Amino acid sequence: MISKIIFKKIRIGMKKPFRIFLGSSDVYEGFIVKVETDDGYQGYGEAVPTPYITGDTLGSINEELEGISTIIKGMDLSTEAIDERIRRAFRSSRASRAAIDMAIWDIIGKRANMPVYRILGNYRESIRTSYTVDLVDPQYASEMASSFLSQGVKVFKIKMGSGIEKDVERVKVVRETVGDDKMVYVDFNQAYSAKMALRVIEKIEKYNIEFVEQPVPAHSLQDLKFVRNSSPIPVMGDEAIFSIYDASRVISMEAVDLINVKLMKAGGITEAIKIIDLAESYNIPVMVGCMVETSLALSAGLSVALGKRNVKYADLDGNTSLLEDVSTEGFVFKEGELSFTGLPGLGIKMKEIL
Repeated sequence: MISKIIFKKIRIGMKKPFRIFLGSSDVYEGFIVKVETDDGYQGYGEAVPTPYITGDTLGSINEELEGISTIIKGMDLSTEAIDERIRRAFRSSRASRAAIDMAIWDIIGKRANMPVYRILGNYRESIRTSYTVDLVDPQYASEMASSFLSQGVKVFKIKMGSGIEKDVERVKVVRETVGDDKMVYVDFNQAYSAKMALRVIEKIEKYNIEFVEQPVPAHSLQDLKFVRNSSPIPVMGDEAIFSIYDASRVISMEAVDLINVKLMKAGGITEAIKIIDLAESYNIPVMVGCMVETSLALSAGLSVALGKRNVKYADLDGNTSLLEDVSTEGFVFKEGELSFTGLPGLGIKMKEIL
């Protein structure tokens, strides 16, 4: 059973500011959580505030983790029971709930002496991940894409939301830089109205775009459906879908072709796999995405991506902009793909932080 929960706020510098339509980051701040059991196991999780997406702040996460530490102490390692207790006590909890859930799964894997992805389904050993070109000027976008190419990246995500002309030019120069054989997709982060989004989509279709992500505001589900029905490029829902209930509503409206599942939105692995399984029952592929995160949260996302059959895409580059990381081994990027080295649990070796 759970005997102790401790957590610590950490701050890590970034190589450059990361800009999207909804906001920007120039430093990473989050929480590392450690859950200990009475039989000597330790599991780790991460909580990252993204107030302009999830509503979580450093203050709210700290308060929730303090409360959660009290209400789950003494509980057995049931992912469902623990998740239910947290949801009932903290209805708006996202990141803090995700951190605890990651830590519980980490312990479950370590107890079984198995990587979590094998417990979740063991569908694949590696997966391609996209690297992100954020809201930078077109010239710098080309330089970023060229740098990613030199690192072996094969999938490129382009942020949108700085005006139609600049957005289209950013897509153009990235496609010209990476060539015709690399996958490229775009993420609007809710930047446009339905009509404006379709204007942009019409202009970028010729650049062989795999899909477009969240083109309209998250609350505008009818607009999302309109774009999906009108777009020549598949449409992915992101900020419109946090929980299995959101996914069910969007799917029933036939508003998306694909879904982006992020652990910091869903509240952890337990809720994420429910969304993924629901989407699969409707033949809707899923991408596992991320916020600006360390390799700890990314390893949890990668565990889901490797374990579940319905995950067709991964966007797990959230640590590439950080000046340092929290793990020393286990999380591997090679030739455009992410994999693990075989360590049990979430698959990484943590530095001495807690």
